[in-house]
Amino acid sequence: MHLIDRPEESSRLDIDEVAVEELARNIAARGLMHPITLNKQGERYEIIAGDRRFLAHLKLGKTKIMAKAMEVDNKEVLLLRGTENLHRANLSPLEEGRTYKDLIEKAGMTIEEITKETGRSAGIIKRRLDVVKMPETFQRALHKRLISLSVAEELWNCPNEAHREYLLEMACEHGVTKEVARMWVADYKRSTRSTPDAGEGGGLDNSVYENDPIYRPCDLCKAAVEISKAKELRICPGCFKHLLEIIKGE
Repeated sequence: MHLIDRPEESSRLDIDEVAVEELARNIAARGLMHPITLNKQGERYEIIAGDRRFLAHLKLGKTKIMAKAMEVDNKEVLLLRGTENLHRANLSPLEEGRTYKDLIEKAGMTIEEITKETGRSAGIIKRRLDVVKMPETFQRALHKRLISLSVAEELWNCPNEAHREYLLEMACEHGVTKEVARMWVADYKRSTRSTPDAGEGGGLDNSVYENDPIYRPCDLCKAAVEISKAKELRICPGCFKHLLEIIKGE
């Protein structure tokens, strides 16, 4: 274990400590089912695949780990590591986009080559690459799964940065559908067509929004409803669930 180095760079943004603990308990009970993959670099080895399994072994205080060692170039390391990441069940759109970005910028691969190697369609790859181009606030919201990718794409179409951030905050707080997000952006664009001073860098004219409705989805039927007309009831999650069951007749 002391001869092994973790990857210096990774498209994975965080490590789920709870998942590592669970993996450690599983390994303690059943042993390691699949060896980690290493790249030999002189007298040491860098992890290509199996970082969480390595961390689990560290938690267990083990000094040895079952591993498959090879000697490959940087491009092959990135491809093998990226392929493993893409098979993770909890991979966020941002992490997936960073994986493709690394393969393009660091491994010199084209989208067509990535498609062939990973089995992902060119359309999916391009959408995930767009996530890396989004503002950091959008990236964080997507990584934390506060909004869906389709909602982020709709909100990103808002031409005014300040209003775009406002809409993102509303979407994260209330939870919206792609259709509602599209409606928000369309309402903003429509309201600014007759207001020449409202642009990307300029401040927003509050008078534009005095009567401009903002929508959110109904928690029951999911239809769009103006926030000013929405009825809210502050109750605990258990009572809320019970209330929904009564309303739905379950």
